[in-house]
Amino acid sequence: MAALADLLMGPFADAVLHTAKFPPAGDSQLVVLDQACGSGVVSSHIMSHLSPDDRSRLDLTCADISEPAIAQMEKRIENSGWSNARAVTNDAMETPFPANHFTHIFFNFGPQMLPTPLAGLKECHRILRQSGILGISSWQKVPWPADYREGIARDSSLPSFPTEEQLRYAFSDTPQRWDTVDEGRAHLEECGFTAIEAAAVENTTSMSVEEVEAMLPFSFDMMVQKFWTKEEVDKFRQPAARAIVDFLKEKYGKGPVVWKWVALVATGRKG
Repeated sequence: MAALADLLMGPFADAVLHTAKFPPAGDSQLVVLDQACGSGVVSSHIMSHLSPDDRSRLDLTCADISEPAIAQMEKRIENSGWSNARAVTNDAMETPFPANHFTHIFFNFGPQMLPTPLAGLKECHRILRQSGILGISSWQKVPWPADYREGIARDSSLPSFPTEEQLRYAFSDTPQRWDTVDEGRAHLEECGFTAIEAAAVENTTSMSVEEVEAMLPFSFDMMVQKFWTKEEVDKFRQPAARAIVDFLKEKYGKGPVVWKWVALVATGRKG
């Protein structure tokens, strides 16, 4: 699963690090938070970007609200030999970290997943040091919902898949949007960040139908659990998944599933 997550999100993690100009030149300590770390995509790219000398000045905290994710992250840290990293459970909107602590916070595909996204950004501002850097990403275009929706729609016995508008606010309790550069910039400004850089970044993936099927638990399942009743999930999850896979096989044949992903990538400075 970590390899699949890296395939989908790794290029955007690189874009966030590049936009944040990480690592900075010099020998100052790098006190870094990988917020909403998930399987550790950003952390692994941080490690791959750093020279041995830069690794020696790194203090990395990997944080997520999901206890299973943190348990997996702890194993990854141990297996990778990252002696200067730790994994902790936290709520990104109200963290246990002291004020003015981190030099860098990376929040890859995190803000739009929070019930109150701006609370998460304001918390990042609180725990960053003066002149500290926040790097974020947020989806602008995700390709799989259209194919999932079309596959499910071919069987009238199945509940409908959520609309794009429903998916846009699937996790947030507030009306802010995160799918344009201007909106991302405005949110960072509202939360006190300066020297903001924001851009749309594209990546195209080429996957087998089997790889797409492997991502159903954290794409299709996650969404229907938000929008279908428990009874609908229990009754229709498996036939709906089969309908999606059958549609993908019909649409793409023996060739790869080629999808284009677009994300907002932005950085801001505290102070």
